[in-house]
Amino acid sequence: MKMKFKSLGFRLFITSTLIALIVLPLAAWQLISQYRNSIETNFDERLKANLSLLIESSFSENFDTPQKPTQFGGFAFTLQNSGWYWQIKPENNKGLSGFTSESLGDEKLNLTSRQGVKKEPDGTTKFYITYGSDRRLRVIERKITLGTAQNPQSYIYTVTGDSSEIEDDVIDFASMLSFTFLILGSGLILATLLQVKIGLKPLQAIEHGLTAIRAGKTDKLEGNFPAEIEPLQIEINNLIRSNMNVIERARTHVGNLAHALKTPLSVVKNEVGSQKGNLANKIGEQVDIMQNQISHHLDRARMAAHVGIVGSLTEIAPILKALERVLQRIHQDKALKFTLNCPETASFAGEKQDFEEIIGNLLDNAFKWAKSAVSCTVICKEGKAGTAAKAKIKSTAKEAPVKDMIVITVDDDGPGLSEKERQQVLKRGKRLDETVPGSGLGLSIVTDLVDLYGGVVALETSPLGGVRVKIQLPAGS
Repeated sequence: MKMKFKSLGFRLFITSTLIALIVLPLAAWQLISQYRNSIETNFDERLKANLSLLIESSFSENFDTPQKPTQFGGFAFTLQNSGWYWQIKPENNKGLSGFTSESLGDEKLNLTSRQGVKKEPDGTTKFYITYGSDRRLRVIERKITLGTAQNPQSYIYTVTGDSSEIEDDVIDFASMLSFTFLILGSGLILATLLQVKIGLKPLQAIEHGLTAIRAGKTDKLEGNFPAEIEPLQIEINNLIRSNMNVIERARTHVGNLAHALKTPLSVVKNEVGSQKGNLANKIGEQVDIMQNQISHHLDRARMAAHVGIVGSLTEIAPILKALERVLQRIHQDKALKFTLNCPETASFAGEKQDFEEIIGNLLDNAFKWAKSAVSCTVICKEGKAGTAAKAKIKSTAKEAPVKDMIVITVDDDGPGLSEKERQQVLKRGKRLDETVPGSGLGLSIVTDLVDLYGGVVALETSPLGGVRVKIQLPAGS
């Protein structure tokens, strides 16, 4: 199923993709934050253990002043510029001596960034400092008071560690998590795409089913649909059956009305035909008018009923070939040359009897007026809705709709018609030559039928010298 910009599938896919693109990064950020806190907590526990060991190893026997630890920590506290340092510093009395780790050398730690840092419940303070030009250290310190009650002395015990360990662990975890979430996000997007395609496939089946109904290949929507769509299938089939029943009832009523009106009028006409005088002639004229009007409106009612049928499809070539044989036999005395150009696949989206009436009237007129040649050409055109280009047929009345269509052209080499005569000949009952048999209703019926199907009728001058009638009708799919 192709996803167009305004399609339901496109909306579902884009919505799910946007949610995944928003939720997954937020989840990754939250996990990285929690991991960083966990790594930082573990690092602080290491520093706290070293701080406790530093305090314990610095106590003297009388607990009045600290002494320099002889053995403390590991190799990192002896390596210059390692980032792992310790320091014991008097808080206020500058006359007291302090001690530093070998890794610090002659340097001192600047701990001014502790200002405003809240103490932990165990009395320690944790914060970061920048040592040197760009090294960032994690610091943990604690104040210890020694000496006597009369002469207390406070010392700040500090242990630091290189925070690059924390950053490296977090970067490694973030890289692994990003790669994992990238795979997960791609999988979710692919799963969403498959879900949309599979989930909306029944709608595509409904589209194909309705197309088959309109093409006349079936008269109901068939297939096994999911439980959520099955009620729609049932209602569509019920609607089609109801439509057919209404049309059938309309046909029946039209037939009954025709029988109910035409029979009494025929009786009246026969009665007045046997009478003489102005009154009988007047009544006879009015009966003829009434019969023509009844025929006209009943024909239109029947046409409209046919057009309303769902799924009507008529193949064109067999009908044209059959009409050719009949008309050649009827007009065999004229020895007319008939040329037919029609694709075998051409079809009309409508009732067979309506198409027979349309093309039958056109070919009958052409054979009546032709001197030696008649031709019929059928062209199938594919409309492109939404483009600036529009398919047109020359007509003073209409512009052809942009859709799939068939254009049928009938030419003869008869006497032809002037522009004024072309307008008159389309009127119901209008005959330009009373010597030629006919009722004058042919082209008018053609116009009515074509109009009901949304088509166009145009009269032009034929290259053969006579009349060219060009009609456009909806093509079957």
